[in-house]
Amino acid sequence: MRKLLTSNKEADIHCDSLMEDEDFHKHFKRTDLEDLIGPFLEKFKTCVSESLAKSGLIGTDLDYIELVGDATRMPKIQEILKDIYPGKELSRTLNSQETVARGCAL
Repeated sequence: MRKLLTSNKEADIHCDSLMEDEDFHKHFKRTDLEDLIGPFLEKFKTCVSESLAKSGLIGTDLDYIELVGDATRMPKIQEILKDIYPGKELSRTLNSQETVARGCAL
């Protein structure tokens, strides 16, 4: 459902026979998901902010920001990163395997 709500504002969940032949159906909005994962989003924001502070870099020292992973496609994650790195373009040019290989090489 997270993937559906990344590109859509609303989605339905259908799980047949979830437990004891009971079906589960629920309609979700993107704001519902963001409310559910709110504590994780705050931890993410804190982690990124602390990492930037500990690195000694200023946001202007960075040339670009490369995003990797499915969660980085979530609008709320992108919004948090744009708040921390104002004026920087978020990029998704590398795939996961290339990113791992590049990280190992560095």
